[in-house]
Formats: sequence, structure tokens, C-alpha cells
Amino acid sequence: MTIASWINLGIVIVYLVGMLGLGLWLARYIRGSDDYFIAGRSLNRWVICGSILSTNVAALYLVGPAGNAFRVGAPLLLMAWSGNMLAAISAVTFLPRFRQLGLTTITELVQQVYGPRVSVCVSLLWIIFYALFSGVTMMTCATIVTGAFEVPVSFHLPGLDTFETVTLIVAGVVVVYCLASGLLAVVYTDLLQSFLIIGGAVILLPLGIQAGGGLEALFDPDHMSADRISPDKWVMWRPSGPDAGVDYLTILMLFVLGLPYWFTSQYMLQRSFAGKTVHEASKGLLWAAALTGPLTLCYIVPAMAAGSNPEYQNLPGGADSILPLLAHRIMPVGLGGLFLAALVAASNSTASSYLNSLATLFRQDIHRPLCPESDDRSSLGVGRVVTVLAGLVGLGYAIFSHRIESTLLDSAWSIGSIFQPTLFVVVTAALFFRRATAAGGICCLLVGITYTLCGAMGMWQWLGEDCGFGSTVLLGHFFDLDHTRPATRALVGMPLSGAVLLLVSLCTHRGEDAATTDLFNRMSYRRAGWTRRSLAGAIVAGVGLVAMILFGFLDHRLPDSFRPWNVVGYLVVLTLFAAGMIFASDALLPVPEPESGELAPIERSWLARRLATGRAWAIVYGTAAVLVVVIYLLA
Repeated sequence: MTIASWINLGIVIVYLVGMLGLGLWLARYIRGSDDYFIAGRSLNRWVICGSILSTNVAALYLVGPAGNAFRVGAPLLLMAWSGNMLAAISAVTFLPRFRQLGLTTITELVQQVYGPRVSVCVSLLWIIFYALFSGVTMMTCATIVTGAFEVPVSFHLPGLDTFETVTLIVAGVVVVYCLASGLLAVVYTDLLQSFLIIGGAVILLPLGIQAGGGLEALFDPDHMSADRISPDKWVMWRPSGPDAGVDYLTILMLFVLGLPYWFTSQYMLQRSFAGKTVHEASKGLLWAAALTGPLTLCYIVPAMAAGSNPEYQNLPGGADSILPLLAHRIMPVGLGGLFLAALVAASNSTASSYLNSLATLFRQDIHRPLCPESDDRSSLGVGRVVTVLAGLVGLGYAIFSHRIESTLLDSAWSIGSIFQPTLFVVVTAALFFRRATAAGGICCLLVGITYTLCGAMGMWQWLGEDCGFGSTVLLGHFFDLDHTRPATRALVGMPLSGAVLLLVSLCTHRGEDAATTDLFNRMSYRRAGWTRRSLAGAIVAGVGLVAMILFGFLDHRLPDSFRPWNVVGYLVVLTLFAAGMIFASDALLPVPEPESGELAPIERSWLARRLATGRAWAIVYGTAAVLVVVIYLLA
């Protein structure tokens, strides 16, 4: 390791120790289990925005797409950008209905609609999924450390290689961090890390563009530099084929998997459940959707430039290591270390969020019904034991994925396509379908999870090819599909689950009872009503949405001279949509609730008073916009 590597690594270690210290300091604000699991419902929009931005942009959803962009180009920008649009829609549709019920976990709603058996099944499936997914974020953190700091091969424990040893250390840090102070620590450290991630973008984008040949190499079609990014890498929607890299089926899969992530995920919505009011929760989600679009592009462009640069080929850590490697090589010593520290800490926070969410599910939906007399202290103890066990499961999945040489995104999509489509259908029906029944929920889970799990294990191919079912008239097309592919499982699994739930529920529905009527009455609300401002926002959002859809049909047909302006166009219409939704939400959300005037203890802290404000965000983004130009001109 070089001197620069040691300096940056030292900064990462000091930063992580500081974040752990901050988490322990925040533990002073924990007064009970609600403070640990949902931050005492004390979060304002800016804390929620920072936590969602840090989680969604950093860690897996930054390192993984950057690695993919290094290899095949820009299409996976749509993973983040379509997700931002879904987040904005969720903020004014699903989230207010959840908040009307005062939920701690989404499965509380599932239990009220389907009964305890379906609720427990859903909780267990989510717990398994979150435990496995925490392992993907541990892999992300290990990728950052090994990719940036050239950890020597001799650094390993018996039976493990270097990457697996680093992953083991990461898992230990994640679990200790999560045990410290729960969601409260996660969201406020996420807020700090979101500012550092923005700062990293400010430095990395201009330096990365200069390293790739400057703006001329990006925008001048006559620029014939050898390291110019190929125009076809800027195509977002690509026809399916062996050379597509990321084709339209993958993009559609990302949209399908984005629905449960943004609309019904306990992990993501737990931050919104912790909001002071439904308006604070929704506005936080909307602002995160608006602010993350430009930020994602800041990291994808340097990765694409590196992909065309001969100096960055054959990376020892694989394509996923390109972002930490760029941060280490082209960012100034010290600043690069601070940015890498923020990425590592964000990965830890993301893993901790998953562990905290599954602990909340276990405490609320399994432990409490079994032990109704348990007090807050015993609930916290159970939650922490579950956190440790889930961390071990995540560690096992991380090591397994590494040994089969799975990329970060492939590891995430493999498990996401098994669990998420069916869980989304069950929760959505509970929220909107009055005729949903327990039989429909059980059958949906059985059919949906059986299909996706068998697909992942290759059983449908075995039945079609080895057992001869593929030659039958009615089933031939089904067995011709590649069900081992996550995109196939997601695109088939969700409508299949929906059809089963709908048909079985309609056949077993015996009329609406008083409990169902009361539930849907409590979820309903009176909207604030339209004003000129909210109507103008709705029009702008509608224009952005239509333009985004049109781009999907036209993108691959545009001439090369339009590249990369097509990507800039995508970003503009995404920003228009998200910004329009911020104003339109005033009419779509419930009538504002009167605030109690009481401040939670954390709200009186210097951290909340100085950083959890719109003014702080305006200063950070305004300064960032100026520095991008200045650094590019000086580089």
C-alpha cells in the first residue's frame, strides 16, 4: 500500500469510529422501544430526505450501477431515475394511507386484512429477505475497502480470502452500529453522509470528465479521441440481444422491483413512519426524489469515462470496484479518503437499516403476539438478538455470493426477484382491495414464492427439458422462458401473484364485514384541495411523466449526434416530474394536521437545529453547483 492509501484508510477508520461514537451519543435520546424502532416519530422532512438520499444513492445503488456503467454504459441510470419517479408517486398515494393507520410495521395492516397466519408468513419472508439483502450491502462495503486500498492478499483469516475477511469485519461493525441506537442513529448519520456524498460528487464529476478527455469528449460528435465514450453506451432503452448489456427487459424488471422498494417496503417506509406528520414524511420522500437525480449522474459519468480509458481495464477487484478506485486515484489525498469513508459508512447504515427493519418486524409481529406481557426492555433485548442472528445470515450470503463470483447487482436482483413481487401484491391488495381474503393471501404467497423460488433453482427448466413438459401445447411458451433470469421471475411473478390473489379472493369473499369497513374508513382522508400552485405543479409533473415515457420509445432510434444529450433530457424531465409533484402534493395529501408544539429531545440537539433544515440543504447544493464549475476549470 502507498502512503496515499494509508492516509485515506486512516481517514476511513477515524470516520467510522466517529460515526460509531455519534451513534452511542444518540443513544442518550432512546427512551423506549418506539425511539429505537421508529425514532419516536420525531423526524422532519429534511432528515427523512437525507436518510433516503444517502441510502438510495450511496452504497449498493451507487457502487453497483457505477460498476455496470463502467462495462456497458448508462442504462442503469434508469434504476435510480425511475425509482425517483416511483418514490414521488408513493409519497402521495400509498404513504398517506399507511400513515392514517399510525402503523409501526406494514404487516400490522396485513394482519388486519388477512389475519395472523398471512401476517406471520409475510413477516418471516421479509425478515429472510432483509437478512440476505444486508449481506449485499456488506459486500458493497467490502468492495469499497478492497477496491480502493489495495488490501494485501496476505491479510485474511483461515478459511477465508481477503475479501471475505474484510466482509467479516464489516459485518461486525454493522451489527455493533445497529445495536447502538437503532433507527435514530441510522437516520442522523445518514444525514451527515448525504452531505459528504454530495461533496464527493462535486469533486469526482469534474475530475472524472477531465480524465476522460473533457467536455469535448462527451458532447462534441466530431471529437475523435481514442478514449471518447462510445455513443452507443449512452443509449438508455436497448432492444434485447446478446450484445445489449442491459436490455429493455432488465429496465422493466427494475421498474417492477422498484414498486415494492418504494411503495410497500418496511425498510424504506420505516423512515416515513418515523416522520412527525404525514406531510413531513411525504415531503421528505418527494425532496429525496428531486435531489438524487443529478447526484446519480455525477458518479455514473466518471465510471463511463474510465471504461473507455485503457488505464482502468482489468481491475483486480472487478468492475464493481471502479468507483472507489477512482475516488482513491483522482481525488486529492484526504478528500478522497473522506468520500470513501462516507461511502463505507453509508453502506454500514444501509445494512443497519435492513437489520433494524427486520428486528422491528420480529418484535411487532412475532414476539409481541407470543409474549403480550413483555415490557420495553425485553422487546429491545429480543430485537438486538434478532439483529445479531440476521447479521450472521447476511454475512453468509455475502461470502456465498463472492465465491460464486456474483456482482453486487446480480446478488441483489437474485433475491429481490424471489421475494418482492409477491409481497408487493399482498400488501397492495390489503391497502386498496376491499374483497381481499385470507385464502387469497395464502394462495398468492404459496403460488408466487413457489414460482420464483423454483425459477431461481432452475426447476422450471428441468421440468420443461428433462421431463418433457416443454413440448405440451399450452405450457410450451411458459417453459421456453428463462426463469433463472431475475427479469423473467419479476415480470412473470408479479402478475401471476396478482391474478391468484384476485381470483381466489373473489371466489372466497363472503361480504364485507364491519372490521373491513372500519379499516378502509380509517385509511380514507380528506384532501387539502387544489390551488393555482398545486395545479401548476400537477401540469408540470404530467408533462415530465409523458416525456419520460416517450423517451423510452424514441431513445434507441436517435442518431449518435444526440448522445449524450438524450441522458441530459432524461434528467430534465425527471426533475420536472419530481419538482412538479412537490407542489402538487399540497392538494393530494390530507388536510395538514395541527402540530402539538412539543419537541422531541433529539430535535433540541445541535445536530437537528443546524443540519436538519432546508437552509442547510440549500447551502450544500448551491455550493456544490458552484464548485463543480470551479474545479473543472482549475483541473
